[in-house]
Amino acid sequence: MSTMQYTRVLNSPAGVDRLARDLAGVLRPGDRVALVGPLGAGKTTLVRHLASVLRCDMRQVASPTFVLVHQYERPDAPPLVHIDACRMDESEIDTLGLDALDEGAIVLIEWADRVPELVGEDALRIELEHVDEGSRRAHIRVPASWEARQGLPALEAPPATICPITGKRVEGDSPTWPFFDERARLADLGRWLSESYQISRPIDQQDIEQSD
Repeated sequence: MSTMQYTRVLNSPAGVDRLARDLAGVLRPGDRVALVGPLGAGKTTLVRHLASVLRCDMRQVASPTFVLVHQYERPDAPPLVHIDACRMDESEIDTLGLDALDEGAIVLIEWADRVPELVGEDALRIELEHVDEGSRRAHIRVPASWEARQGLPALEAPPATICPITGKRVEGDSPTWPFFDERARLADLGRWLSESYQISRPIDQQDIEQSD
């Protein structure tokens, strides 16, 4: 039973990539990830970004609708397995040859609701839905058996904020967060380098310890 849930709004490829990187920090050998959502919700796109972060050849990743199982090798690590259950029913599970896979493989299952027996109870569940033409929402449910893992807090979406340079709103999935754009980020850096910012009090030992 899931004990933790997170929601991320993905407004750009950078947002998908950031989610993939946060997920990669949580995943362990032998994990299964259930991906659900309507056609075009971005399941294969997320798999592609995860594959890249996990050091697979991103160019090899495509929707495996006609080849139900793809295995992507990883240097010095168990493989990544990508399954598409869109045209599959549970009677076909035994024919996939999954027993022969490396026990440490991370398995990503698209259309996972169709094959609950294959997914199991300890899978991470990611439900993707359309927000608008360019945005998706990802609902992430973490199984109770994962709750002690490091990295889970990173799955919490960064909050929208106000850029300290432009005063404009910055969404949590912006690649330049908390700045509105790269120009604003560079402007902030320039202020530090030119010593335009002032520290309100001397730095003490406690400040140094907190930054370690």
